[in-house]
This record gives sequence, C-alpha cells and structure tokens, in this order.
Amino acid sequence: MRLFFQWIGMIFLVIMFTCAFINDGLKSSKGTHFSNQVAVLEYHHIDPEASAYTITPEAFRQHLLALKANHYNVISMEDFIEFLEGRRSLPSDAVVLTFDDGYESFYKYAYPILKEQNMVATNFIIVNYLGTNPGIPFLNWNEIQEMKNDGFSFYSHTYNAHDFAADLNGKPVDPLTNPIYLQNRNRMETEEEYEQRVKADLVQADQIIESKLGAHDKLFCLPHGRYNEKLLELGNTAGIQYFFTGMDGLNAPGTKLVKRINAGSADVTPGKLLHKLNDETTLIGRLKITLKNYLTSQRMSE
Repeated sequence: MRLFFQWIGMIFLVIMFTCAFINDGLKSSKGTHFSNQVAVLEYHHIDPEASAYTITPEAFRQHLLALKANHYNVISMEDFIEFLEGRRSLPSDAVVLTFDDGYESFYKYAYPILKEQNMVATNFIIVNYLGTNPGIPFLNWNEIQEMKNDGFSFYSHTYNAHDFAADLNGKPVDPLTNPIYLQNRNRMETEEEYEQRVKADLVQADQIIESKLGAHDKLFCLPHGRYNEKLLELGNTAGIQYFFTGMDGLNAPGTKLVKRINAGSADVTPGKLLHKLNDETTLIGRLKITLKNYLTSQRMSE
C-alpha cells in the first residue's frame, strides 16, 4: 500500500512539473517577483542566542532590511484576509509576517524592530500560556493590547492543545488530530469525547481573545502544522475561517489552508530568505516545494 502511494506521489509530481512548465509566468516584465499572490513568513522565537526555531534580533532586522531592499511589501493580516476573500487588491510581492506561540520575545525584540521599519506582524498565541514562564516567558495581555493598538494582530494557536499528548501505548500524538488516553478513567477517549474536547479548545481560545481584544476574524494556526479532515471539520463548526499550515508556497484568493515559508531558523540568512522567496517563482523552485510538501504530508499523516 505504501508503494502504491509513493507511485501516486511520483505521478503527481510529473503532473505538477508539466503544469509548472506551462504556467511558468509569475515574474512580470516589470521585474516583480510575483503578483496576485502573497507570501506568508513563519517565525517563532527571537533571542540573542540562535537555535533551530530561534533567530537573533539582528538577524531579524536584516531580514526586514533585505525585504525592503528587494521591493517586497509587508502587509497586515487584515489586508491579507480581505485579499483572500476577493475584497482587496494588493501590491505585487506582498508579504505577511507571522510568529507562532506567543513568546514574550515578540514584544521585547520583534515589536521595536518592526516599528522601526514601519511594519506590522501577527502572532498566533497559545492562550493558556500567556503570562506564564515555563522556561521561556510568554506574552501577557497588557503587552498584547499595546501592540494591538499599534496595528499588530493576534489569533489562536489553541487554548491549551499545542503540546503532544499520549495514546493508549504511551506514544506521543497530536491531541487535535487524535483521541488521547484518559489517565483518570484508565481508557482512551471515545470519538464523541475527542470531538467535544477539540471543539471546546478552539472555541475557548477565540472567546478569550475576543473578550480581551474585541471582535476579530477566526484564524487558527495548526500546531506543528498537523491536521486531518476531522480537525478541519471541527474547526469549521467552531467558526474558523482560515487555517495556517506548515506547507510551503504562495497564497492566492480563495485559499483556506494558508501556506507559509519558514524564515525563523538560525540558518536562514537574509540571502537564504530571498532565495526561499525566489524559489516560489521559478520552475525548479516550485518543483522542490511540491516534493517537500508531499513528503511533509506523508510524515504528518503517519
């Protein structure tokens, strides 16, 4: 069965290659990188000591300067959503900046640098972690409100379902895509209990954000990029309009599963960031992205 899906994947890549060759026209004669599409960049943590999901403040500043120097246009999440809904046109080479988890480093480092460059960003917050310090401090509501007043936006990354849980055999599983083991009852969740728990988490996160910041679009960033059809169904019933994934690529009007480009790793220099964006506009680059997304989807479904 696995070999069958591998063959299907290869056939898919051949089809994508053909389509990419036929439609390889993202760059305009005016030298723009792409138009009527939006690149969404993904960051996590900023700290003087870089790591796999952490970049330094200076590296982040250099990212923004590189975007400016190469004529990319950083837009707000609100403008992006209106674009997806077909209610707004955007400049060519539009980019949205997103951060995951809600670390306080967003306020301490990213916020002043973004203000310095006259840019805004979005943070997807783990609502139950706000105001805590389990090793890395998280934002508090006063900091969030201050940034919101300056045009920054905040959306859900779950209430309290970001971390892995355990199944019957103690294996780590994503609690949003899988029933979990109930230790106090010494059994696995039923399908009904799983659905109720997930929907309650999604609804609670949005209700708290709305109570603190006012009415807002229902956007949800998928923890670790993992999802399945059941989670999307539950999210839709909870009123979620757009899901932000870990898949790579650009986004056109009508998109519901938003693709993002990882920019927040220590090895992503300004040059590499520009190379990643350029990959979105070339035949070979899009083929690499297609293969990467295929392999990622296979890994996430295991």
